[in-house]
Amino acid sequence: MTKARPKSSTTEQHARKIATAIAKGRLPAPTSDLDRYLEDCPGEIFAAFDGAARHMPPAGKDDALAFGYLFLMQALLERLRYRAERGYADAAELIAKFQAEVAAQADAERIDGNMLAFVGSALHQARIPAGPELAEVSARRHVSDESGPIPADIRAVLEDLIEACGGDPFGLVGSLAEFGHAMPEEARSALVAGLALAGQPDARAAAVLFLQDSSPAVRRAAAGALVQVASSLSPVDLRRLIAVRNWRPQNERAEVDAVVRKARTAGIECARWEAGGVETILATAIDGAAAQAFLLVSPAGRKKRISSILTKGGIADAWVGDPESRRSIEAAMAAAGMDAPMLAVSRSYLDRMLSHALALTAERDEAPPLGLLQVAETMGGADWQSARMDFSATLSELIAGLPKAMRDSAAVPAVLRKSGELDGLAAFEQSWFEDDPEMARIVASGGTRGRAKLVTYLLQSVIARRRDKWADLFLHTALWMREAPPDADLCWRELAIVADAIARGCDLTEIGLMHNIAQRTIAALAGVTT
Repeated sequence: MTKARPKSSTTEQHARKIATAIAKGRLPAPTSDLDRYLEDCPGEIFAAFDGAARHMPPAGKDDALAFGYLFLMQALLERLRYRAERGYADAAELIAKFQAEVAAQADAERIDGNMLAFVGSALHQARIPAGPELAEVSARRHVSDESGPIPADIRAVLEDLIEACGGDPFGLVGSLAEFGHAMPEEARSALVAGLALAGQPDARAAAVLFLQDSSPAVRRAAAGALVQVASSLSPVDLRRLIAVRNWRPQNERAEVDAVVRKARTAGIECARWEAGGVETILATAIDGAAAQAFLLVSPAGRKKRISSILTKGGIADAWVGDPESRRSIEAAMAAAGMDAPMLAVSRSYLDRMLSHALALTAERDEAPPLGLLQVAETMGGADWQSARMDFSATLSELIAGLPKAMRDSAAVPAVLRKSGELDGLAAFEQSWFEDDPEMARIVASGGTRGRAKLVTYLLQSVIARRRDKWADLFLHTALWMREAPPDADLCWRELAIVADAIARGCDLTEIGLMHNIAQRTIAALAGVTT
């Protein structure tokens, strides 16, 4: 009799499906099963890490399966970050525990430097900072491993690195940022200074781009080194410095100004933006986390190129794709529309939203991601300035565009009551609900109240304290809907009235749309642990 094969775990099953897709040269298709797994099984992050380490050569013999596990690990990390950002302590604790386990494995030499780099890359992709233990062991590994990817003399390998990226400074910086994610800030700052002072134009160009690094220490190291070589910068370097100057936090702009002044004193002329353009701009609806994605299609010779920008309380992400055929671009755009409703929007709308998002980013003492500059260059230039949108002025602008009959005091209460039945919201309003530990505790403890009483309680207490958030979301949604053709007849006017009522302190129990939000909150948080 043959011995029965042990049943594989859910993590292994997903990893093998992903490995099959990778082996065929394509990305794994999203499925409802995978989405539920990522949402319900955060603790499987350890199994995903173990599977990757076990199968990754040279210790293992199946690199496709190892990358399948790495895909799961990165996706689980990203879901944990979402939950941690909403204030759930268990998610933050699990992220820290995972990083500590990886550090312990590396310290005991049970994983090699390559696997440690893969984990750092996954953290980078999930936009999770490396913890102190992981950074410490990464620093020791880089110092002690002479065969590692960062030799002591950075100048000795700069030419190889630049050649590997085809002379593209964006590619070089992206690779270095991903690889060095787990390195201590001191080491990353030294790396950036080495690039600036290496005496190579391509290396200096890369150092300029590090002014958009996520670390303030690295950004300052870049500025401090660049001021020493400002007279050697290229006209394109100068153009990029000027472009990103106003994207940085207010207290960091003087450092860039010093580099620009010194370059201009040396007689360097600012290069013009290269030819580019944008043929189509699509924008998604704003979800319950205030996230909005933009897809831009630009000409690239006989092909097209897709760029993307994600805003979420600032500029969260930005990237530029490779040139593709028209058919591939159309397929990608159609697939994007399946995830969230999208509208074709004007360039002025894009500029307005990005200026607002840049202001929010700068107010948090952060810099936008490097990809934003690459998007601007693909478009042939973009004069985006940090400028927060004034809520009252924008709302007044919308209200002024309403028919007089809708603004009548007798008509407004009916609009508010019926706002829960507005046409055009069903495709995306399912994401409009509250999700954080405070709300989860209230919902968990309010089961004996009855659904109707709990809805009223939430609207008069916690949600009422967050009315500014919802008024802002409805205002932005109204602005987005107004971009649609007039014959689409979207409900931006009604949303403007709802936003105005909420901002004026109207009783939220009188607003049908807010009733829906409270009900979805209860449904979403039933049984959620805090």
